[in-house]
Amino acid sequence: MIKFLFKKKKSSKLSIDFETFLNTKLGIKPLNEDLYLEAITHSSYKNIQNQSFDNERLEFLGDAFISLIVAKYLFKLYPKKQEGYLTQLRAKIVSRDHLNKLGSSIGLEEFILYQKSANSYKSLVGNAFEALYGAIFLDLGFERAQISFEKFILIPHLDIDKIFLENRDYKSELLIYFQKKGIKISFETLKDEECNDGLQFMCNIIANGEKIGLGKGSSKKIAEQSASKNALSKI
Repeated sequence: MIKFLFKKKKSSKLSIDFETFLNTKLGIKPLNEDLYLEAITHSSYKNIQNQSFDNERLEFLGDAFISLIVAKYLFKLYPKKQEGYLTQLRAKIVSRDHLNKLGSSIGLEEFILYQKSANSYKSLVGNAFEALYGAIFLDLGFERAQISFEKFILIPHLDIDKIFLENRDYKSELLIYFQKKGIKISFETLKDEECNDGLQFMCNIIANGEKIGLGKGSSKKIAEQSASKNALSKI
């Protein structure tokens, strides 16, 4: 009995700092440590360490999990919003850029194992963030992973109004608006090779034979967004 009470705890595969991070930043205590080690292992690190695993499979699972949780969260948060609005907002929240920001905001990057070289991995943090929630889902189950994501990520770190305003997709909004009215619109975008102000693309939006929006930009996409914003301001 005495021998059992004073039995040494099995050494952890995870650093004390990483375990503390998981507990304080995500509110979880790992059961299967291998999953979390896999979640923070980038493929570049696998190659130099001759390991048999990296986080890409967990990233796939985490991507699906996060998308579902965000969809459910938005569905409950906005009971009167239509599918188009919810779809756009979810896409912005689960975008690679935004997941990179979420991962960085909780300090995940310092724990990721990867080959530090001149190459930059633009999606490093976002991918590891997805993989980490894939690991939590497998280790602790859907309900526990959902509680962690909502309590420790969505509520404290998600500014929906800011996300929507900063990343507003004016073109999609305009298309949805006229689609509901049964009106087809067209985007006529031309490139002015002699333009000197850097805004060489010009877009006219046509509805029922009339020009309803005009915009310029350094690319076709930007010009169309600018024209769409102009058209929406008149509606």
